[in-house]
Amino acid sequence: MTSSLNIAIYMSTLLDEAEETGSSAVTLEEARASFSLFGKGLSEKYLQAKALGDAPAVLANPRRPFPFSNGREIYLPPYLNVFSSHEENWRVYRLYAGVQASQWEAGTFDRPRADEAAARQGRKVWMGRKEPLAFLRYFLGRFPMPFLAADIFITLETARVSSSVAGRFVGLASDLAWFLARLGPNIEPVDHCAMLWNLFFDLLVPVSDARVQGGYPHEVMDASAQVAAAGAHLKDSLDATLAVYAILEPMLKSSLSTADRTLLEGADDFFTDTMPGLRGNRATRFGREEEEGVELVPPELAEALNLDFYSYLLPSGIGEFLVEDALGKKLAQETPRDAERRTRDEEKVKAVPEESGLEEQRLLYPEWDYLAAGYRRDWATLYGLRAEEGSAQAAKRLLEEWDDLVREVTRQFRMLRLQERTWRKRLEWGEEIDISEAVERQVALRCGLPPTEKVYMEKRRITREVSALFLLDLSASTSTEISEGSHAGETVLQVLVASVAIMARALEQLGDRYGIYGFSGYGRNRVEFLRIKSFDEPLSDTVWQRLGGLKPLKSTRMGTAVRHAHHLLNAELSSLKMMLLLSDGYPQDFDYGEDRTDREYGLRDTAQALREAEAAHIIPFNLTVDAAGHDYLRRMCPPHGYLVLKSVEDLPVELPKVYLRLRGS
Repeated sequence: MTSSLNIAIYMSTLLDEAEETGSSAVTLEEARASFSLFGKGLSEKYLQAKALGDAPAVLANPRRPFPFSNGREIYLPPYLNVFSSHEENWRVYRLYAGVQASQWEAGTFDRPRADEAAARQGRKVWMGRKEPLAFLRYFLGRFPMPFLAADIFITLETARVSSSVAGRFVGLASDLAWFLARLGPNIEPVDHCAMLWNLFFDLLVPVSDARVQGGYPHEVMDASAQVAAAGAHLKDSLDATLAVYAILEPMLKSSLSTADRTLLEGADDFFTDTMPGLRGNRATRFGREEEEGVELVPPELAEALNLDFYSYLLPSGIGEFLVEDALGKKLAQETPRDAERRTRDEEKVKAVPEESGLEEQRLLYPEWDYLAAGYRRDWATLYGLRAEEGSAQAAKRLLEEWDDLVREVTRQFRMLRLQERTWRKRLEWGEEIDISEAVERQVALRCGLPPTEKVYMEKRRITREVSALFLLDLSASTSTEISEGSHAGETVLQVLVASVAIMARALEQLGDRYGIYGFSGYGRNRVEFLRIKSFDEPLSDTVWQRLGGLKPLKSTRMGTAVRHAHHLLNAELSSLKMMLLLSDGYPQDFDYGEDRTDREYGLRDTAQALREAEAAHIIPFNLTVDAAGHDYLRRMCPPHGYLVLKSVEDLPVELPKVYLRLRGS
């Protein structure tokens, strides 16, 4: 009955993906990162941009002016070429993203306080659920016809949010007015969707400019007008939903065919299948004849609107991005006193950063934000430091405790160097005479041909161009003491240092190029990368002093450290480049993600950094002494790119084996 803009937008999503887009077209792929960040600016949360086809039908009804966010994603057309100009198509994208992202600040996902609701109603269906839509699903699922209630609520709530956005942002207000002016001609109110479309238009267009489309009982506008008023709250949309539902439900039931009833009843599964216990627990079942005087909806819904609502906070990484116990255990709840102390300590470190060495350089690195599906450019500041020098004897004493292992590994690497030798023939000078060449020379002389003088040969080492970078985790947790075994009482860091010291001794025999570095830091503004031995430095007393001076430092912003190690290896000309990461836990930092308790962000960023290194033909390998390492390393590291050790004491033994295996020796 109409050629409205919104239906045209939805129809454009059905175009063949292989169709070549014109210069005016906009695709979701080019808009995704921009609008995820745009949504962050409006809602203070990273809402992932997804295609409309990924949204449940109840949230992305093509007969509705705007799709509805689920609190985690914003839904956008995968392909948009409705208008002739690229700018106008971007404008539609911006409006779609803006209205959905603004739902958080407008209070769409608020809910009654758990203590009041539990005390007055004894219902905990929506309490504690880590899902923004939990209360709305509960509320709308209690109606006899949830899908109708959802259509009404989403129309009214979108009008409320749109009105709120227009009142706060001049640019979005202009986009909204431009959008409403292009909604097309009046829609004949043949069903409730058309009535709600017209209602949405009438609520948002100023009275002086409105073409009253109507097509619905005037009581509907009377019940809905408050949602578009300044200062309207979620309660106003819910209260209006109750009133409008009471008006439209009898009209709809009288006009529905059997097929339509089946379709709507199936659509109600969005509420009942995900909220156990709701089906069969409504005031009146769909299609049942109500007795006179029976209330249309449960009275507790109206009672819920009298409670105090609060803003529901969804930390980044919750929900589909991070499943509880995915890393082996839940995070301990922080007490207010702990939080206060932590905040005070963080401010102290930010104000007076502790020096861990002499600053040599300062670089900016990007960080991968999996929620926005893009990079945060120049996000982390890396301080390249020269490690402080301690006692050279302290590091060498560590080797004495592993004396037998040092001798064995050194012997293996020395033998390997001897084995990597082959005869070089046809030389003018050499260690021995090549018999076959000498015979050919005599044959040539007897035949009167010019003889060759290259009849010598000697054994020369095969040139293996190898560069290995050892990266030590110097986080505070490496101060943990070993409680069992022959090295009980030593710290994790001492064993890490002993491991690289053994490798340094052995690699001097083999002749491979290698560098030793450590990393720590606190916050994205100070990621510390300590130079212990560069690739060009010899294994001198200075290097031993730096090894002896290492101490546990701060946090573990691993992704930035991996990127800088990647940068250093890129400068090497060797054909084989390896990055060996020695750690005792997962990546973490107080601002490594939107929420302090979000482990997923750090894992994803480090995984992306490791993939970047692989793409540059660098072999990364992670050795960890964390017993729970399997839980996250299999997601963070490439296949066969990590090893979880049963004991810290196994590290000095296993590291040389890993090195030789990666080297292909």
